[in-house]
Amino acid sequence: MSVETLPIILKELRLVSLLPHWQPLAEKAREQHWPVERYLAELCQLELSCREQKRLHRGLKEATLPIGKYLDTYDFSEVEGLSKKQVWHLADNAEWLKTGDNILLFGASGLGKTHIAAGLGYRLVEQGHRVKFMSASLLVQHLQKAKEELRLPEALVKWDRFAVLILDDLGYVQKSTEETSVLFELIAHRYERYSLIITSNQSFEDWDKLFSDTVMTVAAIDRLIHHAKILQCKGESYRRKEAQNKLN
Repeated sequence: MSVETLPIILKELRLVSLLPHWQPLAEKAREQHWPVERYLAELCQLELSCREQKRLHRGLKEATLPIGKYLDTYDFSEVEGLSKKQVWHLADNAEWLKTGDNILLFGASGLGKTHIAAGLGYRLVEQGHRVKFMSASLLVQHLQKAKEELRLPEALVKWDRFAVLILDDLGYVQKSTEETSVLFELIAHRYERYSLIITSNQSFEDWDKLFSDTVMTVAAIDRLIHHAKILQCKGESYRRKEAQNKLN
């Protein structure tokens, strides 16, 4: 077998990421007198790195996370009641996904709840978990349309491919029987199977404004908090502080 056939073999084996690298690396191996085992190991490492980069790119593309909202850019010192250690532990130790645990982020507008949720999402994608970020209102609209078309069960199963759904601004879902019923269907469907990260400017005692039925409200809260980490953000709005600083 001649060396000239190697590019064809690499293509056949779907190792095309090695095509621009195998020759330069072979020259380096000869110059530095590498054993053949090291050359092979270096090629394999290149392939693994390339595959990881592609996986991360695909994961981030489908997650649709807000750009730049990483945990290491969040200023925990500006928010009260939120443990930096706890948040980073949840980000780096995703055992809670195995039991379909939820993370519930409460607090007034402008405290960075979305930033925290997105930051967790970025870390989970990096670890190989499939994540989807959406506004709660938009997802509810999708589910409501599916219900009108008599395909809600199929639509709910569709979201099962994501280990984590991040529902942003739950408090802005309209209080109508149609919208809140599909939201409850989603919560019940994912219960103890797949995780939700939810941000809301309304605490549980105000969720009667969200769900049109008291029984449904209690049932939704019960399922969400059964396996949940509740994070409470308190303090002065980030956006208000930024606006004041610009004026000053």
